[in-house]
Amino acid sequence: MHQGKGQAKCSLCGAEEAPSGSFPMVVGVGKVCIADGMVNVKCEACGAGVKRVTSARLQGRTLCLTDYMKEIEKYRRHIVQSFDEEDEPAVAILQRAYNGAPEGYTLLAVRRGRNSTHLWEAEYEKTEVFQMRCS
Repeated sequence: MHQGKGQAKCSLCGAEEAPSGSFPMVVGVGKVCIADGMVNVKCEACGAGVKRVTSARLQGRTLCLTDYMKEIEKYRRHIVQSFDEEDEPAVAILQRAYNGAPEGYTLLAVRRGRNSTHLWEAEYEKTEVFQMRCS
């Protein structure tokens, strides 16, 4: 539920925020009071016990922040990786960019980094998205 400026209500118990801005935000849950935020919850991916304020909800699952970030990465359409020509030659960078594509991604381009004389950027796109655009 989107709430405007002013006092918020706890998304779980409905308690009103005393001083404005005192309730922490939990991704996928909303603002929660300190009592509800300090409750221990279990990560549904790795089984770790964490406080609710250090968790997130994604597609109905409670996740620790580490697993939440892993899940979010799965949904990214584009990934850009940087390579430094001072660490390895351009030929090796091109080969590594092609052979080292993240699983489920297709290499779109390898180009010089913006305003750089030694950085290279490899751009990848989700393979399903790439195939839909190209068919």
